[in-house]
Amino acid sequence: MNGKIEISSLADYISQIGKITTSEKSYLYRGQENEDWQVNSSAYRRLERQHGDSSDVSSDVLHRLWRAYLEQIIDEIKLRYPSTYRTLHPLECMAHLQHNKVATGLIDFTFSPLVALWVACSNKDINGKVFVLENENENLKEIDTLETLQRDLSAFFGENQERWYLWSPTLDSRTVDTERMTMQQSVFLFGLPEMDSEMMAQEIAIPAEHKENLRQDLAKMGISEETLFSDLLGFFERNTQEQPYDLRLVTANEGEALP
Repeated sequence: MNGKIEISSLADYISQIGKITTSEKSYLYRGQENEDWQVNSSAYRRLERQHGDSSDVSSDVLHRLWRAYLEQIIDEIKLRYPSTYRTLHPLECMAHLQHNKVATGLIDFTFSPLVALWVACSNKDINGKVFVLENENENLKEIDTLETLQRDLSAFFGENQERWYLWSPTLDSRTVDTERMTMQQSVFLFGLPEMDSEMMAQEIAIPAEHKENLRQDLAKMGISEETLFSDLLGFFERNTQEQPYDLRLVTANEGEALP
């Protein structure tokens, strides 16, 4: 991986992406609001939060717990809700669970550098980061056959199988809201609990003081919460008690300025 790059504007970011990438290759991007976070699955973070502070728990033990956790949570959901999950394969189960906020072994990436930047600009109080990954990486295999998709988890975890798999659910998927995935140009990576930094082609730092302006510029290009989360679940999430409300919407509907 090359040295970390820092950007201060959307134009700067687009310029750097142009320097990093080539037309001969395709790339994956992941935005994270905190530059200190590692690239790992939500399932691993859940276990690490519970056991990571204990000196008695090694990384190898956490990895084994991660595998056991994934198998257990899929077995449990199939047993408790067979009408929904019985016919789904393990990766499909995880996709549906992740869409509904459950910690799984899937890691979200996108083909869009602008979407990744929008995600990285969350939480304006801390520095963010965008990771750039070459899609043609030798340790990355696309799931492009039904036989691979329908594997049991144990087949992904077999000896000498420690690699990453890229999977994008089909447009008629029953497991995730494909409208959201289409808008975000999303794909899942799966295979290991966390990603080695050597897998990355580049890291781009997003200073906290530039995040608000970057979000505003991205909105001008059609990259906003309303467009990226335009499904029903996104509507619910945008309108919880904790979320700020845009008072301009009331002004527009009432036809007059608010006091």
